[in-house]
Amino acid sequence: VRKALHIPEQLPQWDMCNFLVNLQYRRLYRSMNSQYLKLLSSQKYQILLYNGDVDMACNFMGDEWFVDSLNQKMEVQRRPWLVKYGDSGEQIAGFVKEFSHIAFLTIKGAGHMVPTDKPLAAFTMFSRFLNKQPY
Repeated sequence: VRKALHIPEQLPQWDMCNFLVNLQYRRLYRSMNSQYLKLLSSQKYQILLYNGDVDMACNFMGDEWFVDSLNQKMEVQRRPWLVKYGDSGEQIAGFVKEFSHIAFLTIKGAGHMVPTDKPLAAFTMFSRFLNKQPY
């Protein structure tokens, strides 16, 4: 896998939770509001902030409150978003709330590693975001 991804042999093996990274981490900002507001005020970017709704590391409620605190113009009230699962039809994949340049989205049943826990929902979410399609 490493060879296929062109990862040099001298690099260490990837760890999901690396103690050294955690030990050396230094917080630069007490709040991220000003950084997000700077990006949003430029009106150049669309931002997607997402959480698995069973993530025990970064809970979705705190991130939803954070997005709400940015006081952006709401375009779509909180509503379910759907994913098509083969012949079984569409199912609720989570909830989405959309503002002018930022969207907050949850993935039902996913933890901290959304693409690992819910690969189809993650792929659908990213595809819709990158292709500027509605969730």
